[in-house]
Amino acid sequence: FFVFSFVYPQDFENSSLPLIVIDTYGVEIPDEPRIPAYMGIIKNEGMNNYHDEFNDYDGHITIELRGNSSQFNPKKPYRIETVDSQGNNNNVSLLGMPEENDWVLYAPWQDKTLIRNVLIYHLSNQMGRYASRTKFCELFLNGEYRGVYVLMEKLKRDNNRIDISTLNENEVSGDDLTGGYILKFDWAWTGDNNGGFHSVIDGMYYNYHYPKPDEITEVQEDYIQNFIYSFESLMDEYDYDDIDNGYSNLTNIPSFVDFIMLQEFAKNVDAYRLSSYIYKDKNSIDGRLTAGPIWDFNHGFGNCDYGWTWEPENWLLEYEPTDDPISFWWERIWEDEYFQSLFNSRWHELRQSLLSNENLELTIENLILELGESIEDNFIRWPILDEYVWPNYHVFGTYEEEVDYLKNWIFDRAEWMDSQVQFILGDLNGDGIVNILDVIQTINIILYNGNYNHLADINMDEYINILDIVQLIDIILNQ
Repeated sequence: FFVFSFVYPQDFENSSLPLIVIDTYGVEIPDEPRIPAYMGIIKNEGMNNYHDEFNDYDGHITIELRGNSSQFNPKKPYRIETVDSQGNNNNVSLLGMPEENDWVLYAPWQDKTLIRNVLIYHLSNQMGRYASRTKFCELFLNGEYRGVYVLMEKLKRDNNRIDISTLNENEVSGDDLTGGYILKFDWAWTGDNNGGFHSVIDGMYYNYHYPKPDEITEVQEDYIQNFIYSFESLMDEYDYDDIDNGYSNLTNIPSFVDFIMLQEFAKNVDAYRLSSYIYKDKNSIDGRLTAGPIWDFNHGFGNCDYGWTWEPENWLLEYEPTDDPISFWWERIWEDEYFQSLFNSRWHELRQSLLSNENLELTIENLILELGESIEDNFIRWPILDEYVWPNYHVFGTYEEEVDYLKNWIFDRAEWMDSQVQFILGDLNGDGIVNILDVIQTINIILYNGNYNHLADINMDEYINILDIVQLIDIILNQ
């Protein structure tokens, strides 16, 4: 490690965003391995100036390029680890996020609103599903202003990130062996994806994310492979959706409801096939297969010119937007009527609150307000407004037009999903039939949502009390 020195640029004004300053001692940052560097973070109560003292972090890091195609962008993304003076991992809190040593500096490039990933991660966390915490910042690298970045948590097993049990090399029997595991769907030759196994049914490749490929033992490999094989074999059966013996016993269905909902809401072109995670904890805690966390949505929300993903209509799980295959069982889950009933109820619930047009617009406006004048700084440094950047579907000349397109696309997508989601309670207006199975399914949904007081009926625009449903059951049983 070297002595830190930094020459401040002279053409930068104050910023309301935190400033991250990195010096690699003149060494170009490679794809791998990580190289030594020094990092300081300036975060004041008011404005931040690069002449201010480092007051959030002031210490050593290692750094490398990250991402797949994004590595070739002029504005490059990085992975950093906070380390001590000897190069050992150093768990610290950065910009108020929980202590860890693995971090990502995401570089918004194709997404000219700068907010798509931050927006969807925020929504996921608000829904109760962990996604990487994020903080907008501006980056100076070796004396050069690099624009707006997003400091994010790298996805990993951690009590404050993917909160599952540790799995050490000596844990090879009993309950210890059953978790935790994190698997990832992605190109097998990129990033950390250097080990995994193929599906015996459709050939899909499961990458080991945790434990890492060079740390997982043969016994642990056998366990998680056999678990996935059992799951896939069940999903391949005609009665996979049997309520007593079907896939619901092996999967955390609510997590798949939320995961699929966010992928479909953003119409994320990479959904289910790339940057997609699933995990499993110990059997004694929750041994079911769980979906998530979500990751990498910069091509979502209409920001993609292939796969018909710019259109706010149609479900991704009902057509193939790219040549990258997906595991067959995603579509099987989607086809299950019980899953659809939970999906419909969850969508209806969220559209009254978190995913309402009003809340979505407010969330977007707050993110833009947080970015402040850094938006202008970013596009002075990178003048790509009014220029095509792969894979933009629309190209606009101003930032305001980019944001208006994002908002309008989201509202159109939500409206289309509204038209497709039929609430399971059925027709209580008297011109249709509600059978006993519909009522039982409705009660299951109420219990699933923890909503014992009322159930919103989109057909009547009023609330139906649980007593009304009980009375309806009584009428049916006495007919």
